[in-house]
Amino acid sequence: MTELNIFMNPGVHPQFKEITDFPPEGVKYHFDEPKGDHNSSFVRKKRDIIGKIHSLGFPRMAKIKDEGYDLIHSTRGILIRNKIPWIVDIESGGAFAGLAFFYLRKPSMQRRIIKFLSSPYCKKIIPQSEAAKRSLLENVDCSSFEDKIETVYLAYRSTKLERKESDKVRISFIGRGFYEKGCSDLQEAFKILDKKYPNKLSLKIKGNISEDQKLNLPNVNYLGRIEDPKEFYDEIFGDCDIYVQPTTIDSYGVSIQEAMSTGLPIVCTDDFTLPELVEDGYNGFLVKSEIHWYDYRLDLKKYVEDVKKPHPQTVKELVEKISYLIENPELRKKMGENSFNLVDSGKFSIKERNKQLNRIYKEALE
Repeated sequence: MTELNIFMNPGVHPQFKEITDFPPEGVKYHFDEPKGDHNSSFVRKKRDIIGKIHSLGFPRMAKIKDEGYDLIHSTRGILIRNKIPWIVDIESGGAFAGLAFFYLRKPSMQRRIIKFLSSPYCKKIIPQSEAAKRSLLENVDCSSFEDKIETVYLAYRSTKLERKESDKVRISFIGRGFYEKGCSDLQEAFKILDKKYPNKLSLKIKGNISEDQKLNLPNVNYLGRIEDPKEFYDEIFGDCDIYVQPTTIDSYGVSIQEAMSTGLPIVCTDDFTLPELVEDGYNGFLVKSEIHWYDYRLDLKKYVEDVKKPHPQTVKELVEKISYLIENPELRKKMGENSFNLVDSGKFSIKERNKQLNRIYKEALE
């Protein structure tokens, strides 16, 4: 079988290694190894510069040096000059404007997006979730290229972990953004749970939490940076019984999928893509969020104000769902197994993703 040579321009987010490390059969990916950290100051400054370009009505764009590739798989925006088949994947419709939907609405940007996505060289637009697909259809006139849009879920390698024994029920959380990722709501819920189940719980938090935001409780541990991936998994997911992330801002939820890939039950909000990752009552529980970032996509200032307010209903539901898992160890085990299977062999598996990508690549070259 002839090998397909596909150029990919992955970003620094670790999700892209799950593609480049595990290509579909018969596919050779060519790419420049991304450098830096997804949350580094350099990358944030770079985003600010790109944001200024978006404000002028120019979408996220890329130019790939053509070195005889069969196809280009862009993860970094629209290809404006390449005259070979290309596809583009997106985390939401706002990806073409750096997630700034108010720029996406600019007529000049709309015209450019429609022009290039309607091009015969653009063979496929692949949103990472059904929520991402809806957000594209709702914010861009896709009538001239709607037939090119097909959801392809992110996939993650599964990792069997031998969980450490503990006499406590252990809860883990990852997230940069104390209010946005829901750490504030989780901490409020944990204070209630800690009184309800004295000496039975522990909480592990990894994120950029300031000293004045931290709980002064002996069973709450705030982690710093962990460089080694194995140590990270052992610390966050191996020493854990329930993964909780009451986020209000994720366009996908990669850390939730990571937790699933190790066999953990999940408690998270019903934000954007998360109801597609967590089937309520099957591999975890969904909590109704009082804040959804997508509802605020045209008024981020209002979002920043509201996300810092108390969310008593969210906290109440977190306490209820986590309590149910605390009291039912067999359910925790079963939901954890279901999480693992969804990633290991189900709709979020590398096998399913690669089967879909292989078909998409071949159809693009017909």
